[in-house]
Amino acid sequence: RKSGSKVISHMLSSHGGEIFLHVLSSSRSILEDPPSISEGCGGRVTDYRITDFGEFMRENRLAPFLEPRYKNDDSLEVPLERAKDQLEKHTRYWPMIISQTTIFNMQAVVPLASVIVKEALMDEDVLTCQKTIYSLVEMERKNDPLPISTVGTRGKGPKRDEQYRIMWNELETLVRAHIANSDKHQRVLECLLTCRSKPPEEEERKKRGRKREEKEDKSEKAGKDYESEKSWQESERLKGLLDREKEELAEAEVIKDSPDSPEPPNKKPLVAMDDLPGPEKNKGPISLLSLWSNRINAANSRKHQEFIGRLSSVNNKAELYQHLKEENGMETAENGKPSRQ
Repeated sequence: RKSGSKVISHMLSSHGGEIFLHVLSSSRSILEDPPSISEGCGGRVTDYRITDFGEFMRENRLAPFLEPRYKNDDSLEVPLERAKDQLEKHTRYWPMIISQTTIFNMQAVVPLASVIVKEALMDEDVLTCQKTIYSLVEMERKNDPLPISTVGTRGKGPKRDEQYRIMWNELETLVRAHIANSDKHQRVLECLLTCRSKPPEEEERKKRGRKREEKEDKSEKAGKDYESEKSWQESERLKGLLDREKEELAEAEVIKDSPDSPEPPNKKPLVAMDDLPGPEKNKGPISLLSLWSNRINAANSRKHQEFIGRLSSVNNKAELYQHLKEENGMETAENGKPSRQ
């Protein structure tokens, strides 16, 4: 890390009681914050198994190898090769993302996962693995929920039977990855396969349960579809009525504004529903068209005052300039032409 003109290039560290001199990269120091792993290749990933990876590094840290060791064939064992072999055993099946695994998210599988990676199993280790498998069988019998990740999925996710099927397949993959280590690893796999093969009556009970769940889901979905279809048809019907009303009102406005349109008739004052006579009120329920028309007419009547000449006109013809008639002694004939007395 650069601090002014100084650059940290070396560091002293103790390993196994001995001091070592390490050369650091001048571009980035181990004292700086590491880059975010969620910004790496493959897009933004936020569900890495960071805690499990830290535990994995602690279990497989390197240390000085002082005394020479020999293999079964009396050949000298190279420490670097032994370290690589151990890393290979521990990473034969090791998902890096939480949403890609089920068994590594279950506390009940931890004892089996921690001992199955060993090069040789003891009788106590085989017993521990068998107890773990039996506990998983008991969980499935009780229909306990599993920590299935629902990131990026819609709906309720897989059914309980499908969740356990995924879990058993993943557990079998983990055990099969290590069966070549010893014969006792093979015993663990045989126990797992025996527990997975359910008796016929239990399989039949599972099938009946699945059919019942599918039938209930279908009936529930059909009811929801019927309700949504009914509400949609009702809304479409109301929408069509409102659209027709708007089109009729727009056509009426166009006709009214045109120069060739006839004079509108004398408007009648609106009558409230309470003021209507008994027969008018008892005709039945008012339609949506009547309600909308009454509302539009009331709004239009409040926009302007009626022309005073139209209110006092005869046959929709109003006399203009009546004061000139009095001053000049002219009168208006019935045909609308002025005549001098």
